[in-house]
Amino acid sequence: MSNRDEQIIRFLLDAFQQVLADVPESRIGEPAPGGGHPPVWILGHLAICAELGLANFGVEMNHPGWVEIFGPGSSDKITNASDYSIGEFQDVILNDYPRLAEVCADADEEHMSVPHGLALLDGTSIQTRGDLLTHLLTSHFSFHLAQLSHWRRASGHGPLF
Repeated sequence: MSNRDEQIIRFLLDAFQQVLADVPESRIGEPAPGGGHPPVWILGHLAICAELGLANFGVEMNHPGWVEIFGPGSSDKITNASDYSIGEFQDVILNDYPRLAEVCADADEEHMSVPHGLALLDGTSIQTRGDLLTHLLTSHFSFHLAQLSHWRRASGHGPLF
């Protein structure tokens, strides 16, 4: 894996911080108009996906309880949104994605070429662990960042970029 993924995630994390600055803690449980995900689910999902990515390299997860709540295939119906903190999710996201990009860049081809093992993506063009991790660091992150940006814009904030 090249350092391009590291460059992309740094760019996305900068945009993430700009978008997140306009998401008040008191509203993280509110879904976006039109049935969009609430910020609590988006943030929790991005955070746990970073931890799941690192787990591919033997890194112990700090929030294993988040997998069922926010992991792949989870529901965005979070009834206890106030139990979660934007700051806690933000810390995980800002620390773990650069770390994930770094370990991916240093990983050997044998480690990255094994099947990813995520049933949700079976039958897609994402076949290997390397494919999955590149997806997490680029298209997956940007897709959910766009959802959070939509929530922010629907809340009355103007464009950032």
